[in-house]
Amino acid sequence: MTIERGRDWGVPASPGGAEFFASSDIELRRIVEANWTDTAPVLVVGLTGGDLWRALGAPVGGRCRLDSTDARQVSIDITEVHLGDQRHLVVAHIFFLSSWWRGPIMALMNSEWRGRWRVAPRAHPNDGWLDFVEGDLPIRQRLLLRQRLITGDHLPNSAIRTGRIKEFSQKFSRPTRAILDGIDEGRHDAVSLKILPDALTVIY
Repeated sequence: MTIERGRDWGVPASPGGAEFFASSDIELRRIVEANWTDTAPVLVVGLTGGDLWRALGAPVGGRCRLDSTDARQVSIDITEVHLGDQRHLVVAHIFFLSSWWRGPIMALMNSEWRGRWRVAPRAHPNDGWLDFVEGDLPIRQRLLLRQRLITGDHLPNSAIRTGRIKEFSQKFSRPTRAILDGIDEGRHDAVSLKILPDALTVIY
């Protein structure tokens, strides 16, 4: 069940409760895609790094923490993405762009973080929504924005559109790069996606 306002999120984790271990968003995504079925039990993955881990507070301790009394267990939403005939499962974030320096950029965030950038300060990985941030800024504003992204102070901005979605589909006017959890999946003419609430359990 997705997080509710005013309630604690997650429970103490049982030692040895993780079936798999990941130290990055890419590793976590590969585990999810390799083991995903619509009817199988929810995966339980121990997480020790990546942008999703940072959204969980970036706790220190690595694998040792996962077997300690400090470990927490939470439900996580993931996103099902269709690019043409390709199906992907995404854990942290999605970017659509032609270039980082020109043309529109759209970010769809399950984690507030992408590396050093706090792209979507209000994003939460278990609220049943994706936060989107979209804009097409001149080069000078993009340079200024890169510094403000570190703290999340780029928002609000009248030149940037923001919101929250559960589903999304779009045909692009020209083939557009899709970057899923940091992996460039090439250029595509169209995309459709939807959030899958409570699809994954993470111990951190």
